[in-house]
Amino acid sequence: MSDPLASHATRRIVLAPPPSNPRLQASVLSVECAADEEVEWQWTETAEGRFVSGYRLVPRLPQPRP
Repeated sequence: MSDPLASHATRRIVLAPPPSNPRLQASVLSVECAADEEVEWQWTETAEGRFVSGYRLVPRLPQPRP
């Protein structure tokens, strides 16, 4: 049986970028993702500005070694 706290330790919280206009309300405020994942934000654009309306988790690409 795996330890649920051990898997939680490798996760991180990523805050969504703020809207371009403070009067707009974002649909997503933050996302919890694994250490090997990145967040791709989905934006909605209106006449008043743009805001985050969704997200997609994608695998993190390996970093090249120097």
